[in-house]
Amino acid sequence: MVAAAAHRYAALARLAAETAVAVGDRIRVDDVEIVTRKRGRANFATIADHAAETEILKRLRAHDRSIPILAEESADRKLRGSERLWVVDPLDGTLNFSQGVPFYCVAIAYVEEGRVRAAAVHAPRTGETFVAHEGGGATLNGAKIAASSVARAGDAFAVMSLGFKTASQKDSRFVAMNSTVVRLRVIGSAALEIAYVGCGKVDLFVHEQLAPWDIAAAGLIAREGGAAVRSLKTGEDAAWDEPQVVIGNPKVVKDLLTKLPSLVRPTRA
Repeated sequence: MVAAAAHRYAALARLAAETAVAVGDRIRVDDVEIVTRKRGRANFATIADHAAETEILKRLRAHDRSIPILAEESADRKLRGSERLWVVDPLDGTLNFSQGVPFYCVAIAYVEEGRVRAAAVHAPRTGETFVAHEGGGATLNGAKIAASSVARAGDAFAVMSLGFKTASQKDSRFVAMNSTVVRLRVIGSAALEIAYVGCGKVDLFVHEQLAPWDIAAAGLIAREGGAAVRSLKTGEDAAWDEPQVVIGNPKVVKDLLTKLPSLVRPTRA
């Protein structure tokens, strides 16, 4: 990567982080009134979601109005193919937030030519700010981070989330994972869970139903921390907006897919 591009991506990562922190730290913990309901169980947006998104869009547009913004509460999915793009989740983990559970975050990513180049994830209640830019590594509160060195799936602490119906199916990935890893948890904020893989707090992450704003920022943080991000549709390196992924250091991901090749499926079960 040329130095000019690296410098520009680093600057955009700082902008993403400054925006995520400024907006995230102003989220009112009592703004939990539901104003939007979406498809699926317990899938909604609160006043806080919408207020945070409005402020993030205002700040990013003040920087450069020519860059489109794909944001969860006002998503225009046609934007995903844009040459340049901001991808925003104003409050990932809304159900946690609405219940007073502290695991939620603001996630902001910058995508250029089909790759995430800069990203930030800020969890205001836990005081964690993850920042990364392509080729520059990733940090947590300013300190360099790295994915865990666990090499065997049987030793892995994993987080996983999938649809309510698929969890109970005989051939579900949940059942297979639960019988393989040392412990399986659901934290309730995909972006924060993926960032935790990037810093080694979690060894493996598996998800079947991610939206682009769930994975864009956190996926780069995990990659820059040394994690592999693989598609559960192909087993190959995942696109920035891949909805079905397994994430962990390359050794533990390889071991998991060797032990459970059925996790990779061309179409959703």
